[in-house]
Amino acid sequence: MFTGLKKSESKRLATLELLSKEDKSRDAALAEFALLACEVMGVEGCFITTFDDVFQYIKYVKNIPIEHVKIRIEQTMCQYSLHSGQTVISSDTRLDGRFNHQPLVKNGDIVFYASAPMINKDGVIMGTLCASHPETYVPTSSQVASFLRVAALAAAYLESFYTVGLVDALTGLPNRQFLMKEMERLTLAKASTPYGLVIFDCIDMPRAYELSRYLGLEALEKLLRSFGSLLRLRLKLKDEVTLYAFTTARYAVLVDIDYALTLAKRAERLPCTQAKVAGDIDINLTLHTGYVKFSPQEDNVQEVVRQGISALHESIRQGIPALLFDPTLDHKRNKDFKLLHDLSEAIKSLDQLYMVYQPKVSLRSGKTEGVEALLRWKHPQLGNVSPALIVELAEKTTLMSDLTQWVIKTVIAQLKSWKQQGILLPVSINVTVSDFSRPGFADELERNVLAAGLYTSDLRIECLETEKVLESEPALAELDRLKLLGFTILLDDFGAGYSNISYLRRIPIDVIKLDRSLVSQVTTDTGSRIIARNVIMMLKELQYVVLAEGIEDLETARMLEEYGCDVAQGYLFSRPLSPEEIPDWLADSKPFRLLAKINAGENHHQYGI
Repeated sequence: MFTGLKKSESKRLATLELLSKEDKSRDAALAEFALLACEVMGVEGCFITTFDDVFQYIKYVKNIPIEHVKIRIEQTMCQYSLHSGQTVISSDTRLDGRFNHQPLVKNGDIVFYASAPMINKDGVIMGTLCASHPETYVPTSSQVASFLRVAALAAAYLESFYTVGLVDALTGLPNRQFLMKEMERLTLAKASTPYGLVIFDCIDMPRAYELSRYLGLEALEKLLRSFGSLLRLRLKLKDEVTLYAFTTARYAVLVDIDYALTLAKRAERLPCTQAKVAGDIDINLTLHTGYVKFSPQEDNVQEVVRQGISALHESIRQGIPALLFDPTLDHKRNKDFKLLHDLSEAIKSLDQLYMVYQPKVSLRSGKTEGVEALLRWKHPQLGNVSPALIVELAEKTTLMSDLTQWVIKTVIAQLKSWKQQGILLPVSINVTVSDFSRPGFADELERNVLAAGLYTSDLRIECLETEKVLESEPALAELDRLKLLGFTILLDDFGAGYSNISYLRRIPIDVIKLDRSLVSQVTTDTGSRIIARNVIMMLKELQYVVLAEGIEDLETARMLEEYGCDVAQGYLFSRPLSPEEIPDWLADSKPFRLLAKINAGENHHQYGI
């Protein structure tokens, strides 16, 4: 904490702020130094103090009737040691013009007085170690030397105490542990005023560390060190408000609720600013703020800090400059987190996750061209969990990879079982960019397929998160490898976004799967019919197989077949089926009966544009 304090006024003030606060373990240790000083000097009284710029704080006193623990510096006997940085020894304070007006001197409580400044290695005076006696006294040179050694040890103790435990090494500001101690102190003091904990995030740390790859850690550390003073300036923080280094590039303040609300409003209005990293390289800094209102008398410190972090992360997630803690939203996030934990356990269990398979039917022949494998989760308490929620929970965690591996293993086993029954039915599985981005994914998949006695043509890959795939060179490389090994690649949800067409020549696609949003209104909306018809015509001219999902009525199927769509999937043909239902489905003639109705409609319905 104390490194470079002479160069940084903010660090010096942070030092003095920390020293002025009550800390039972620290002050108990200081008491031991004071008692040792009393012993080596051979006197009756002693006391030990710390300072800020205005007050002296008595941390321990023995045999001296000091009434106040907080005294203005200009009224103290220690002011001379503080201002000069030198040890002051007076054998008879009654004859010393600096002290003879002091009440403790007039009363005869302090006649002999010695004061040694406790100075850290950067020259900051943190306090004084004092010895006294109610009679005239002249210590020996050996006693004085020992007294000064005790003062030096006390200074070293203070420096190490804060550097190790309560101060952020990079910024020199009081850290999160010190913040929580201060919150606990308010609790013990039974403070009745509502308080606000406000946490600020100054920079996206993954991006910052990415910069360090090119600019070096020194440039990054210089940037991070500047945030504290920059934040204090931009928020116009009052001088008496302590700024805490919460974590790297995150800061916090603990203030009354009215001032907390004021700071939150200021944070909302702050524009994006630029910080110079090195040379002419600037980065944008966007401040995010989370804050929580609490009562020191009633609320648990750990829980208040957790709520502040929750509000901050929600601010970042939503892209909102400042956000108050929302218990309802927090409950949902906690519920999701619990569900995420349950999903992790479900992957390990034998009876929660299962697969269903939805048939894909040719609009030309009525033949079942394959099935899509769909993951399901039957939660022990909640029942069936939405597949969309499963993906939402897992997609930003390593569970997505675990789920994919579970699906691959399960589907391969099912394909092997069907093959033994004489059923040869290609199955497509959904794969995310996090899977594609893992080097060796394609080769590992091929090994697993071949080891089961299958062919790569038996397992098809539906490519999700297409935009992210295009941003990942490893993902594109794995897709190329999958194609080379003989896997069929499907592009999922085509038409759901705005830039799908640009994907067509960058990903080795065999089948284009039209999103239900593109075809759901073709029977009721002229504009939708125009778009669907032209998209399908374009894809066919590019020689792709076109598959439409979400088909629920015969008329939509008729129109899509007329426009050139090859394969359909949806409840018109079949809901997702259990593995045991697939043989009966294949034996059923329903798809052919539906195809007959579609073909019969060709002579009676012309869906002109």
